[in-house]
Amino acid sequence: MEPTRSSHDHEDRDRLIYILETSLDVMKASQFFAWTQGPLQGLLPHEILICGLAEAPGRELRLRYFTATRYFRAEHFDAACNPRQGLITRVIRHWAGVRSPCLVPTPAEACPCDADWLEQLQRLELRSMAAHGIPAPGGGVQAWFGLFRVGEPDLRMAHHLELLLPCMAATYARVVSSELGNSAQAARMSHVLSARELQVLELVREGLSNARIGERLGLSSMTAKNHVQNIRRKLGVKTRGQAVAEALRLGLIQPGRAEL
Repeated sequence: MEPTRSSHDHEDRDRLIYILETSLDVMKASQFFAWTQGPLQGLLPHEILICGLAEAPGRELRLRYFTATRYFRAEHFDAACNPRQGLITRVIRHWAGVRSPCLVPTPAEACPCDADWLEQLQRLELRSMAAHGIPAPGGGVQAWFGLFRVGEPDLRMAHHLELLLPCMAATYARVVSSELGNSAQAARMSHVLSARELQVLELVREGLSNARIGERLGLSSMTAKNHVQNIRRKLGVKTRGQAVAEALRLGLIQPGRAEL
């Protein structure tokens, strides 16, 4: 026996609640990507997500992409977001006029979009699309999200997108805000830590002892130890491992391959 409509609705409600609950734990871009490729897939299956957010009233959207497929690359994104005739630019302009989800290929019961959009989606490795936005209070677009490689988008997907878009926008805005805060804090800390202390931090990240750090930098073991103690004090941590974790979080040092 096939599932009834009521059973589908019940499953969708459970997925919706799960998506909303798990969104509260998202603070970083890596977590946002994991959330979109995990819980969000329950109602909005996709392989590529392009996010647009106006960081202040009256500002233009800042676009960014997350992809689970190697076929969509930076050059495709740049072409799609060309400010003159790029596909994403045109879709956002279209959405600002109709303010309803844009689906390509277009379901028969929906309002058709630009006839050449499908060709461009194929050429740019985006394949298919379900997109929607949020208008800005004073006019314009506050946020816009495009999901790509979604299979055959239908009105059920459009409905889910309308339901979830406020949550997606709030979650992504939290990520952007956290990144901006970390960047500002990192800029301040980079002036607090000396150039030598930053060098020592890099070597601490590599797991070197104070003696080895001293050898590498031409310092005594005691001087290297003093640098490490000063770094821990300035970062407000107690251990070398915590110092590395905090420095990575702030962007003071770059992660090694094993930390990516």
